[in-house]
Amino acid sequence: MNIDKIVKLVRYALGLPKSIYVNFRLLPFKQAIFLPIIVSTNTKLISLSGKATLKKVKTGIVRIGFTGADMIEYNHNPTMLKVCGTINFNGKVKIAKGCRFIVYGDLSLGDNFTTTGCTTVICANYISMGNNTMLAWESIVMDTDQHKIFDKDNNHINKEDKVIIGDNVWVGARSFILKNSTIQDGCIIGANTTYTKSFDTQKSIIAGNPPRVIKEDITWEH
Repeated sequence: MNIDKIVKLVRYALGLPKSIYVNFRLLPFKQAIFLPIIVSTNTKLISLSGKATLKKVKTGIVRIGFTGADMIEYNHNPTMLKVCGTINFNGKVKIAKGCRFIVYGDLSLGDNFTTTGCTTVICANYISMGNNTMLAWESIVMDTDQHKIFDKDNNHINKEDKVIIGDNVWVGARSFILKNSTIQDGCIIGANTTYTKSFDTQKSIIAGNPPRVIKEDITWEH
């Protein structure tokens, strides 16, 4: 066994007490005993009053707080997990170091969903992200403005709305994917894009502020 595998096993072992706690708080007993969710010891658990669902029960199929990107300093960016709603794991999921997942609503993550570090997901209503989809470092996905805005007649004008991200989507670094947005299958969202709308085209590069389709009929490697 090489040194990298040994280090990985040590990290998993150090996170075992926290992993046990997460599984038995979020999952029914008959699933929790298999420890499908593995959490690093550096993950900050803010609240686990909600629940998780699994499409497949397998030890370590969901891993939180282990992988990362070389360009990020993680010592001051702890992984944070708050689940007051429902988080649905539809297969293998890797949430990297420094990520912040705040769930009050219904969050669905597809098979082979990954992040590359310090991404933020805030789900107040409904967010769905598909299979083989990746959020690059320091990107943000949120379906809420966090603070209510009212018009002169005291009507709430910025209510939460859903975010739908399809399969095989790559969200570039430091992008914002905001409420009432849909990203079609196979698309790439360029770095630093603020995405607030929906495009009908699949397999496209979408970038800019405001965003626009700049290349169609593309593919990318995960």
